[in-house]
Amino acid sequence: YEPLRLHLYEEGLARFATEKYHNSRYCLANHYMHLTNYSVNKNNRNFVDNLDADADDYGNKWSLTALKRFLLKRGMPVELVFRRIDDLITKTAISIEPHVLSQLKASMQHRGNCFQLLGFDVIIDDALKPWLLEVNLGPSLAADTPLDYKIKSTMLTDLFTLCAFQPFDKRQESELRRRQTGSERLSRGQPAHARVVEQQQRVAASGA
Repeated sequence: YEPLRLHLYEEGLARFATEKYHNSRYCLANHYMHLTNYSVNKNNRNFVDNLDADADDYGNKWSLTALKRFLLKRGMPVELVFRRIDDLITKTAISIEPHVLSQLKASMQHRGNCFQLLGFDVIIDDALKPWLLEVNLGPSLAADTPLDYKIKSTMLTDLFTLCAFQPFDKRQESELRRRQTGSERLSRGQPAHARVVEQQQRVAASGA
């Protein structure tokens, strides 16, 4: 956030309701019609699961790539739709920038100490206008299907690469710090290890 920098993963998941939409007031209580949440719709008898990551346009959960193919075949302005989605995401991040930045300055000494993975839930209406439903601070990384695993694992790989994560060996790090501390002691003319110092002090005390 200082400066604000967003990395948008180009792949994602498109989820579909398991009941055909009707705007009748008698259908307002039908969650399978008005919600696309996987956790809700998987319990409906009409739910169709995706068991093949390569068949990404099958069932009630597609990849964004499959959705783009579907819209393109029907002559829809896909590029315009996703430019609007990008614009929606950017403006949402800008709207919370002052609050997030103040919290970061209060909690973080260095801006590189923190990153945030956000999940944006967007719905597209019949006029192909995107609407923001919610932003998830902790988007689900569960992989219940091969398609989930394919998309989310690749996203995490990109995330770790962007953050420049390095493998961490706690024992190796402790040994390195011990050696560095020992070198600093030697440079001051002191024993390399604190245990040696403590032992010498005990010997001197007993001799006294």
